[in-house]
Amino acid sequence: MSESTYRAERARQTQVLYDAVDKAVQGAAVHFETPMLNAVIGALVANLAESIAAIGDHRTRKNMRQTVEKELSQKIAALIADGRPNAKIIAVNGGMH
Repeated sequence: MSESTYRAERARQTQVLYDAVDKAVQGAAVHFETPMLNAVIGALVANLAESIAAIGDHRTRKNMRQTVEKELSQKIAALIADGRPNAKIIAVNGGMH
């Protein structure tokens, strides 16, 4: 598989999975009076941790974790630069919810 074919397939699969996760999160949110952003993030982190922990080789697992951290930082910066709408944050007992 060529590099360009790999990148195109990765982008395609990423979009399909992003859409599925977004649909699931939006669908689940209707079950809560006040959906909590930190609950969504917690669920995504737990799922991500399970996926990374499933990588048997410790070098590959470390490399994947570094890739996730790099891509997460880049995606956050791009979305902020794009002016994405802000979530409503409510402070409860000094914590963000």
